[in-house]
Amino acid sequence: MASSTASTIWSLMLSFLACLVNCAPHAKLHRLSAGCTIDYFKGIVPAGIAIERAQYVTSGSFVEPGNLGYPSFASGLPPLCVVTVNNETAGYRFGMFLPDKWNSKLLVVGSYSFLGGINWLDMGPGAQFGMASLSTDTGHNSGQGDLTWATTEELKVNWAYQALEGSIYLGKTLIQTYYNDRSIAYSYYSGCSTGGRQGLKQIQRDPDIFDGALIGAPAWDTKNLMPWVSELAVWNLPESAESSINDASLFLRLQEEVLKQCDSLDGVQDNIVSSPSACRSHFDISQINCDVTTNKTACWSQAQIGTAQKMYSDYVTSEGEFVFKGLDYSSELGWSTFLLPADPDDSSNVRRNFDAEYERTFMDYGPEWQITSYNDSTVNDARVRDENSVHATADQYDLGRFRDKGKIIMYGGLADATVPVQHTTLYYNRTVEAMGNIDDFFRYFQIPGMAHCWGTPAEVKAPWMIGSAGQAAQIPPYNAGHSVPLGYSDSRHDALLALMDWVENGNAVSEIIASEFNFTDATLQRIVLYRQRPICAFPQTATWDGQGPQDDASSWRCT
Repeated sequence: MASSTASTIWSLMLSFLACLVNCAPHAKLHRLSAGCTIDYFKGIVPAGIAIERAQYVTSGSFVEPGNLGYPSFASGLPPLCVVTVNNETAGYRFGMFLPDKWNSKLLVVGSYSFLGGINWLDMGPGAQFGMASLSTDTGHNSGQGDLTWATTEELKVNWAYQALEGSIYLGKTLIQTYYNDRSIAYSYYSGCSTGGRQGLKQIQRDPDIFDGALIGAPAWDTKNLMPWVSELAVWNLPESAESSINDASLFLRLQEEVLKQCDSLDGVQDNIVSSPSACRSHFDISQINCDVTTNKTACWSQAQIGTAQKMYSDYVTSEGEFVFKGLDYSSELGWSTFLLPADPDDSSNVRRNFDAEYERTFMDYGPEWQITSYNDSTVNDARVRDENSVHATADQYDLGRFRDKGKIIMYGGLADATVPVQHTTLYYNRTVEAMGNIDDFFRYFQIPGMAHCWGTPAEVKAPWMIGSAGQAAQIPPYNAGHSVPLGYSDSRHDALLALMDWVENGNAVSEIIASEFNFTDATLQRIVLYRQRPICAFPQTATWDGQGPQDDASSWRCT
């Protein structure tokens, strides 16, 4: 009897001690900064992996010298461990922010364009939310417009998906080990443009990799996007041709006319084109035609109008094969991205340089290939090369079992001139065709007046900020920013927080309130709220109630 009682008491004591270790809330367990050393991480990585940095940061800021793609520093950081890992075997690096106070969540952030480097700036908001965050350099170090690094198959595939995928797998293991073998409760992703493509690609390759993904303006259709970019150049060559659009003032004149004719088509005069589809059938482009001999910066020739109409239209080959969706009405101020500068004697001439780099490098046409050699046969060549080797395109529409565990919020700006929003909509529509009604796990939001990933023209001032990839750094406090400023860091205004709420609490996202701000000082360091508006889950749109202030989100309904 006594022996049995002693045994029982001992058993209870062991259970109690075990619970002290394992049953305590994870949010209260902090990793000691003493573990943030190169030696510690060297001891937990496999062969072929080098630790370049393990630095404990308490200053609130971090910058990586020599980072060509992402030179901006991240600030506003909580005390954390900065780790840089080099996969010497596979040829890529990745970085991690590991905050002292960790909430058992991971935020993976994507890249932009063909940039090479670790995106520390976009990792910052995750750390401020208490999440571990991770980004890869995609296997190279390069700045804007530079594709000359793509000299081997490994480099191309690393950019396409391999570097991010490998970084996530190893990163998850290192994170959990660092935090005393605590499991990652939720893994999230946030990326825009190339980052949007990366997120979709990883979900398609491994449905278990994320619990939730915030996908912005995804450049998902690489094999057709890049030929479309080249075709834009061809339509505007030679630079001296009457049909060439070669002055930024022309883009402004066209945008002004689009606003004049299409602003009110949604029933509200607010300087925002909220219904590009209605504008498409309504707009009379002949109104910008006048004598170019008297005014070359405001008057469009009939030949230039013809070029603009090509850019608005879907790119279809001479044999009638669809390639890529056209630009939308209200995107005009962004057309300079692929068309300016256009001086044929300028080494930075976009039409003859960046617009041909993909063919020269990824398609192995060589450094001497000129954009003037482009024709429709390049489209098929781009498709074959991507499908047979690099596999950058994320065109799997049936997302399989991701539906059973994950959630996606995808968004695009209706004024996007870099990745036309119609092509973002195309991905959504094809997913619906493949999977039926997808509202249970996939919601898509179109943001009127927003350009590529963030921002709005000064003449428009549309509400655009929803706390997504890269947005916090565009307004004060800039590099120290996260979420939506001025007290709007909640799931109604922040898309990442809305995604978390959907994943963790089952609260589906039917609208996100977007914000726009005004600067109040010449130094651009202080802001006030200008206006807000709900962004509705597609295909619904925001409708004004006809009574309340138009700049107040409460005056609008999703219908």
